[in-house]
Amino acid sequence: MKQISLAFITFLLITKHGFSQDSIVDQAVNVNSQFWIDYNFISPFSENQNLSTQIGFRKISPKIYNRFLGISTLNIKNNKKVFNLNNTGPFIKSFHVGAGIIYTQNYNNTDNFELRLIQGFKFDIPTIKQVTLNNYVRFEERFQNSFKNSGWRAGYRLRYRLSTVLSWNKHYLNFANGLYIPIEAEVFFNLKRAERFNDLIRLSPGLGYRLDNNWKFELYFIFNRTKNITETNNKSSDFILRLRVFNGTKKLESIPSNEEN
Repeated sequence: MKQISLAFITFLLITKHGFSQDSIVDQAVNVNSQFWIDYNFISPFSENQNLSTQIGFRKISPKIYNRFLGISTLNIKNNKKVFNLNNTGPFIKSFHVGAGIIYTQNYNNTDNFELRLIQGFKFDIPTIKQVTLNNYVRFEERFQNSFKNSGWRAGYRLRYRLSTVLSWNKHYLNFANGLYIPIEAEVFFNLKRAERFNDLIRLSPGLGYRLDNNWKFELYFIFNRTKNITETNNKSSDFILRLRVFNGTKKLESIPSNEEN
């Protein structure tokens, strides 16, 4: 509860600044910049299960919208060896089931509310000893209401993310011991397009630092290609600065958590 309260107070301060700005008319935004921030924590249930939660805020410039989101995912370790390639463990590492709410406050336009359901699984592809390619396949059901007396509209999409983390053991400075480089690439396949915010591709190189108490901070420089960001916009190129904070709660490393939404 303390974690949720802290995050809520932070968002109130951010939104106070966001709502005080002047609005502009909805327009075609072909190139834009965004700032994302999210706080992540994990609640362990057992040796094979935990619950990961993300609370986030996203802002776009020019002044098109502010977005608030909260998503929780149940992560279940898989112990059954199916399609075992390297004889060291199951090919599918874990299964993930979750739900979230995303509220978009638009300037000079009706707001958008989304209920999102999530089902997915993760598997690894071993390459060289120092690098493992992590794969995440996720199916999403997206139910959106734009408050225009049109009711709910459903959209369905498939997401595939390929990621890895680069780190090294030998450092000349003690401060560098916690440094690592997360790299992600994700593609989106719309099986049934939603009314708004249909992402196509996302490239996310980053820089991370882990403290001795297991807290992590990650800064990403993201390129995102999106459809239907506004009513008058077909496609846009989004350049995003994303700050991610991970609570230092000790988790079972054998359960891959869903840390990306």
